[in-house]
Amino acid sequence: MSELRILSEPDVRAVLDTATALDIARRTLADQAAGRSLLSSPSAMTLDASALGGPRFKFKAAAIGHLQASGIRLLAHPGPTAMRTANYCAVYDLSGHQVSALVSEHWLSRLRTAAFGAVSVQPLVNAGPQVVTLFGTGGIAHEIVPMLAHVLQLAELRVCSRRVQSMQAFVDAHAQQVPAPMRSEPDARKAVDGAGLVITLTESASPLVHAGTLAPGAVVCSMGSYNEVDFPVLGECARLIVDDVDFAAEMGDGGAWIAQGHFSRATFAARVDALACEVVAGSRPGRRSPQERIMALIQGMAIGDVAFAAHAWREGARRGLGRTVELE
Repeated sequence: MSELRILSEPDVRAVLDTATALDIARRTLADQAAGRSLLSSPSAMTLDASALGGPRFKFKAAAIGHLQASGIRLLAHPGPTAMRTANYCAVYDLSGHQVSALVSEHWLSRLRTAAFGAVSVQPLVNAGPQVVTLFGTGGIAHEIVPMLAHVLQLAELRVCSRRVQSMQAFVDAHAQQVPAPMRSEPDARKAVDGAGLVITLTESASPLVHAGTLAPGAVVCSMGSYNEVDFPVLGECARLIVDDVDFAAEMGDGGAWIAQGHFSRATFAARVDALACEVVAGSRPGRRSPQERIMALIQGMAIGDVAFAAHAWREGARRGLGRTVELE
């Protein structure tokens, strides 16, 4: 007999916090750079069941060396009901060769994306206090603010969004926890002016960051699903860092630039200077001079979901959280 542990959203929230998330992200990226955390090949598989009246499914798998676990992220995308979809990560214990847990993915996915983004930009920015501009006020943005306060010395945090009310509500929600001035700035160009780090975390299909707006030495980190950074900005950047070349060529700015005809997939891959895991592990340089501008495309990988889910499973089991089912 074996035991399957099912962890709900409250269970996952009970065993993960900002500091833990950042630590898991660093260790998992270091593992990836050393070849101990692995993505499946292909990194994602899709199944469109819409012709049968069902949703679109996506499956992503990974193995995490430092946690001795593997897993499959199970996602359904039914359109308007997506926020009500129960997505899970199935976790396998490598030593036991068996499925050990189903871990709720809704909040966990936002947390891992924010943690991998924060850890990835840390070695790219210049030393010293940073003026940070954050585009977006959604779920991942809420998670990344305390992480940026952990990994960077903040001089100012600017928030830019299409809706004035959401900007101010976002600032009000975080201002007391951020050890630096925090303000809303509805003008995108003013928001970027003089910033050392610009992070885009939106669903915008039209560019928010344009050529001629980034300060010397600035880092722009694009984390959205569509086209947040205008292609000429890349020409101003000395370095291009991505977390996964294949996924970056499909989604977000990389995918948009290829669709717009600026790149083929091969020329895009050749333009990449390093992977985020290599920079975090120190095996490849991120920043080479104080004046160079750097672009990072950090969208999250299945190794993050599986690592966070594996931690939640083991810590949840230690605390007796979740429901268990006996499997024959």
